[in-house]
Amino acid sequence: LLLVVMLIAGLMTPFTLAAPQEDPIVRIGYLGDPESDMVNGAQMAIDEINASGGIEAPDGTVYTFELVRLTGAPPTAETLADNIADLAGRDVAAILGPADNDLLTPENIQALVDTRLPVLTAATSDTLTDADAEEILFRIRAPERVYSNALATYLLEDLELTQVIVVQTDVASTEALVDFEAVLSAAGVTPADRIQVPGGTALAEESQRILNANPEAVAMWGPFQDATVLLRQLREGGWTGRFAYRDAAEAARAGTLPDQLAEGVIGVTAWSYGYPGELSLIFLHDYVTTFGDIPGPLAASAYDAMWYLRTMVRDFGPDAESIQQGLVAGQELNPMQGRLHPSDFGNGDLVRFAMVYELGPYGGPEVVAHFDDTTRLPLPAEGQEVGQVPAGPPTITPTPSNTPVPTATLPGAWATVNANALNVRTGPGFNYDRIGQVTRGDLLRILGATADYSWLTVDFQGGVGWVKTEFVEVSGDLTTVTIVQPPASPTPAASPTASLPAGSDLVIDTVVLNPAQPIPNRPFSATVSVRNAGGAAAGQFAVAATFEPGSVYLSAFVGGLAGGQSTQVQLNGTLTGTGVFQVGVVADLNNEVGELNETNNIYNITYRVDYPTFTQQNGLQMTPTTNWDMYGGIIDFKWDGYNIDMENGAQIGVLSGVTYENVHYDSLSPAVINNAIGIGTDQVNTGIVVGIYTAEGQRAVMRIDNRQGTTMWVSYRVYNNAP
Repeated sequence: LLLVVMLIAGLMTPFTLAAPQEDPIVRIGYLGDPESDMVNGAQMAIDEINASGGIEAPDGTVYTFELVRLTGAPPTAETLADNIADLAGRDVAAILGPADNDLLTPENIQALVDTRLPVLTAATSDTLTDADAEEILFRIRAPERVYSNALATYLLEDLELTQVIVVQTDVASTEALVDFEAVLSAAGVTPADRIQVPGGTALAEESQRILNANPEAVAMWGPFQDATVLLRQLREGGWTGRFAYRDAAEAARAGTLPDQLAEGVIGVTAWSYGYPGELSLIFLHDYVTTFGDIPGPLAASAYDAMWYLRTMVRDFGPDAESIQQGLVAGQELNPMQGRLHPSDFGNGDLVRFAMVYELGPYGGPEVVAHFDDTTRLPLPAEGQEVGQVPAGPPTITPTPSNTPVPTATLPGAWATVNANALNVRTGPGFNYDRIGQVTRGDLLRILGATADYSWLTVDFQGGVGWVKTEFVEVSGDLTTVTIVQPPASPTPAASPTASLPAGSDLVIDTVVLNPAQPIPNRPFSATVSVRNAGGAAAGQFAVAATFEPGSVYLSAFVGGLAGGQSTQVQLNGTLTGTGVFQVGVVADLNNEVGELNETNNIYNITYRVDYPTFTQQNGLQMTPTTNWDMYGGIIDFKWDGYNIDMENGAQIGVLSGVTYENVHYDSLSPAVINNAIGIGTDQVNTGIVVGIYTAEGQRAVMRIDNRQGTTMWVSYRVYNNAP
């Protein structure tokens, strides 16, 4: 479970009340990495706001939001001033970003202030807004001192640890470390030692210094790799104390902090998907089903920022000056993360939330403490686990605004546990190892299935697990998930004389896509489970595959595998176009490892790339005189018991040589789907598949499941033309 969210804010030149409103759009300029989940969080909120009818400004004009993005490479400290000028010249009313402290040099901060556009930044430097006399900069994540306070408070008060060594391996973390030590000092605690190793160059020597001191806890700031190296050296040296690392979840999600080290590591963030609040669960579900990935704190911050901007436009106006006045006023609001009360903070801080979490055995975070500035907030009622569906719709605390909060939607395939306790295993069988347990009511995202659908692969604690289908209730279309080849059956416990064969032998046990059905132009990942079936250690090797469409080459390196050891690597990429394809994922691509068997290194997987759908219907019965709206509010066709007659400009075409399951968005060609009249009774036969362009212009595919006289049963899905 992870956490890191980025924000997106918009900039727009002022509207004059007398001007014609032919283009009532409030544009928000995004100043950040286009691959960050921050842009996803902002876009999801914007889509929801626009779909709910837009925003009515004080003059009665209804506006929609539009996210304006930079073209080219992500901003750097050297290019940021030019990026700011680019957005400022594109009719934006506000700016969202940047999120990185390193980008905000004094010169770049001044460039932002000079735009006179309100800036919603996710940067966390304590002093970021101190020099902003113009009140242009507004922070959508807490300043760094809030995270340091939360982490120190949890160690001191919850865990009652006082023998703490602090470690720093980068200069950028100095502010956070000083804040942390200030909290210790206020509690009468002095760090047992302070180790500062810029660049992490002497961690091996310093780890022995820590082992000799044997503290109760180590609190560390620095790059992912440094934290992993230090923790591994400490654990291998026999140290059993608590390890706190500011960016623990991010390091685990990136794969730098491996599962075997991650369990029990303490981290702190603005928002974690491991937080079981009702609105957080709704946001998590909607984000996962929209983007096929887990949101981080930047996504959450950007999402709430867009809803807060909506309130500013509604109550103050759509131009930059009005939005800035509203932000300074600090109106309260209750979006997804909790109650915003910026008037209590000042200094441009809109939020000061921090969550302390502990990582589980598979890198998933469990939130153990929640803070609003220095105030401890209660956690949701115990017993509601992450992934569990709330018993009823969330209750939103009334605020001065009437901001709607979207309800949860669950497109895709999901499994709701209907057993009191259900084991999650490493493979599809009761002989596979148990890696965890879920309970009645837990909601699991389905990533794949066996060929007979008797076992399902699910997203479990940030990794992949298997559950028996008969113990869950499936919602959604299972035909959209990948058929996964089961991993090799587990070897029975070895007798004292049993041993692995001499030599190395690399095999791939499973490849699981997330999302199970990749969406064009959106990131996806392939989690590859690799095992050394031999008894000798294997050195470094590459895992790679070329995914279609677009011949997208993806690769990752494994540093080595001991005999009998397994590991997981992740291939990350983005595909364009749609279709059904097969790919062979290869272990030891360059034949770097001498193996007992060089013919078993390829794992084939069949997968589908397709646009998301607005709706899917299965086995729908239609009797004579049925007028049917597939999606969107306008009738698309009429079934009179004999013919399918198209209505309101909708078009139809019979698709030849296809099955309902393998039709994809790009195969719904206007060269075939161009009949605005309809099809006659001689063509309406059981099993035929037709393509449809709805009255609203959406692409759809429909199958005649059965026809008995004048009654027919159909299944269909309607695509979203804008994935």
